[in-house]
This record gives sequence, structure tokens and C-alpha cells, in this order.
Amino acid sequence: MVKIFITMLALKDREHIVRFSAFALGQRAHKTEAEVLEALKILAAPDTRRLEPQPFDGRRIEKVEGGWLILNGKVYEDLMREMSRRAYKRQKEAEYRSDRARRKRLMIVPPGGAAEKAFVKAFGDGTLDSSTGEIWAQKTPAE
Repeated sequence: MVKIFITMLALKDREHIVRFSAFALGQRAHKTEAEVLEALKILAAPDTRRLEPQPFDGRRIEKVEGGWLILNGKVYEDLMREMSRRAYKRQKEAEYRSDRARRKRLMIVPPGGAAEKAFVKAFGDGTLDSSTGEIWAQKTPAE
């Protein structure tokens, strides 16, 4: 039943309607048509196991012309959008931290003095990455 409901969530359109027959839904969920019809019957029935009040009396779907309406479709859509947003922010924060650590390793060389001499020496020794200007061997002493 859970797999069929998740499949329905993935297949719903903008109006939160799943426009598939029971057979086609079963093909997508890798279930038999009988299993799909049983799950649809359970999902369309009120949830009597919970004590607290449920929206739509605990029904998850409702039969409409051309398919099934996901009753809490907006709630599930907002939940998925929030999870997606958190994953995106997590990835961007990791990229930012990685870039920040890379920039810390970069050596900004002021003209003249010991730092410039160390930079030129490192470039000549081959210990400097010429594409980024990083000195891989060691940091130069502070002037």
C-alpha cells in the first residue's frame, strides 16, 4: 500500500490528480492489479486507527473522473519542496566551505619583501601550483 501511495505521489499532476488506471498504476509500482485495487480501497477509506482528528477523516485519496485525487496533495508537495530546498542549501554550504578553505590556502603576495622572494623561489623550485598560485610545500614566514 505504501509503495502504491508513493508511486501515486510521484505520478500526480499539478491538480494533484493521478490519471492512471489501476493496471497502469500497478505497472509503475511493480504490483498486480488486484494489489493496487486493494490498496486504493484502503487509501480511500477513513483511517479508524488514529485517535486524533485527521483531515478528510484520514482518507488519502478520492475517486474522481479520470483518476484519483490526492487529498493532501498540497501538504505532500510542500513537504517535498522543503526537503529539496534543505538538500540544495546543504550542497551549497559545502561548496562554500570548500571554496573558502581553498582561498585560505592561496598565498596573496605583496610586492617586495620576503614573501615575494619566497614566492619566486617556490615558483622556480616547482613547488608552486601555477594555475592557482598556491605554494604546496610550505607557507612563507610573516614579514
